[in-house]
Amino acid sequence: MSIWKKVLDIINYLFGSLFNIALAVGLVIVAFTVTVRAFEWGENLLVDDETTSGSAVDVLIEIPEEYSVLNIARLLRDNDLVNNEWIFYLNSILNGTGNHFRPGTHMLNTGMSESTIMQELLTLREIPGDSPRITIVEGLTNWQIADVAATLGYFSAADFLYEVENGLFSHGFLHNVGDRPNRLEGFLFPDTYYLPNNPTPRDLIIRMLDRFDEVFTAEMWIETELLSERLEIDLSVEDIIIIASIIEREAVVRAERTQMAGLIYNRLVAGMPLEMTSTVVYATNTRHDLLTNADFQVNSPYNTFNRVGLPEGPISNPGLNAIFAALNPANVDYIYKVINNAETRSHFFTASHEAYLAAQQRYQEVDDE
Repeated sequence: MSIWKKVLDIINYLFGSLFNIALAVGLVIVAFTVTVRAFEWGENLLVDDETTSGSAVDVLIEIPEEYSVLNIARLLRDNDLVNNEWIFYLNSILNGTGNHFRPGTHMLNTGMSESTIMQELLTLREIPGDSPRITIVEGLTNWQIADVAATLGYFSAADFLYEVENGLFSHGFLHNVGDRPNRLEGFLFPDTYYLPNNPTPRDLIIRMLDRFDEVFTAEMWIETELLSERLEIDLSVEDIIIIASIIEREAVVRAERTQMAGLIYNRLVAGMPLEMTSTVVYATNTRHDLLTNADFQVNSPYNTFNRVGLPEGPISNPGLNAIFAALNPANVDYIYKVINNAETRSHFFTASHEAYLAAQQRYQEVDDE
């Protein structure tokens, strides 16, 4: 019995020690985490104060491929981007970002908080230099983007459109896009891009598709499914971009965009033609102010006046604001709209056909004055 008693005493001692060790380690981790968060909070206060005073400056840093997280932390400290490399190092390890920092050139700012710096180090952005730069604004079609890209002087608009139509692109979101002409329409995300020297059309197209892939997040894919369930209609990501592209061209006044989205979905659910003038502009490749009555009868999969449902594809390359509106339509009962100001292109929305007809006459009389 005495032998077994000694064995039990040893087991109790060992397990008791392990528990105490685990408890001590846990307390150290908790204490450290609290300290780090408090330090970061205090640092953010200082950063905000510095930024307000205008003392923050941009800093370009180069992270070699072989650098460890601690090496990166020291590099940041040496460039006055963080106050303490050990705090930054341990914080990045605890929150899981440290092992994913991207080697390469990063543009940071001394006014950034440590958490912002960590997020920036997760993405390798192209840094401007003497390389070509191009800005693509929201709502352009692929043809219009081709014309803008051609002004760089490295390739023609025709070269750009040829690559759009015939290039092979492996981006996952394109796998579910219908087999239609101009299949990249809607997915060339508007932004400012820095290109390599002597760029090709593909250099720009790849960057625009990559940017769309960044902007249309996993959460947005989920929102697309939830919106489908709520409205009881089958919506794909392509459908969301089609709707966003219409919103981009129809709702020039940004405050109206979620209302325009609500109207579009109401008409889809009711089985009504969308009757969006911007789709006729796209179908006829003409200007809004040059449209004729015959244009509204054109036989095209993009004419939403003589067919029900969405057009065959997007009619522009929408920006984030329009995409957000397509995913978050206003809860309204509108099914009619009339432009009530020709200069600002703002709209009058209504659910009443009588109010719609009255508004048409009212605003037509204003235009005639």
